[in-house]
Amino acid sequence: MRKLNEEEAKLIITKPIGRVSRFRVEAINLKVGEYLLIEKKEWDWKSATPSVMCRRVEKRSALRFDCKRMLDDTGWLIKRIK
Repeated sequence: MRKLNEEEAKLIITKPIGRVSRFRVEAINLKVGEYLLIEKKEWDWKSATPSVMCRRVEKRSALRFDCKRMLDDTGWLIKRIK
């Protein structure tokens, strides 16, 4: 065990307790104005796109996202707006 200062603690990506996907952890830890690129090969949900997960996170928190599909259909670009 060791103590951390505030700068070191901010560099560690954390997740809530319980079952959460890596995408949800990454989305929650985005700062306002930051982007997250999700490639199709990284997304394994067959019945839903990342925008579905964005809406679920928005319902449970005060976070807001702008989810767009890339023009060449290789993935999704997500921006945290609030």
